[in-house]
Amino acid sequence: MTFKILLLWAAIIPMAIANGIFRDTVLVRVFGQKRARTASGLSLSAAILAWTVLTIPWIQLPGAQHYASVGLAWLTLTVTFEFLFGRFVARKPWPELLRAYRFEDGDIWPLVLAVVALSPSMAAALRMLH
Repeated sequence: MTFKILLLWAAIIPMAIANGIFRDTVLVRVFGQKRARTASGLSLSAAILAWTVLTIPWIQLPGAQHYASVGLAWLTLTVTFEFLFGRFVARKPWPELLRAYRFEDGDIWPLVLAVVALSPSMAAALRMLH
């Protein structure tokens, strides 16, 4: 079961990367930086929720609290990945990494994280799994 939970979360990473590439190559030219960040956050949130609704039955958990635990695990993994990758691979300074958490320049990253955390529970409810 842990493998399935990690695999479903890991699939979010290429979605987020593709979303960022699309934002930087298309949305910024069309909408400008600020609106592109907001649109990108909304589209990533929608993709995460859609992915979770499609795949959540594969996990087969016994109850609502288990889906909430999956959401907290995904949130922890996402933030950990973001900071470890951002700091040690992309070599971004801490202020740049933390900027996304301040709702500046159209960035809605904290709302995306809320979707990451809540999507397993929301998907399970939509699919009537508990």
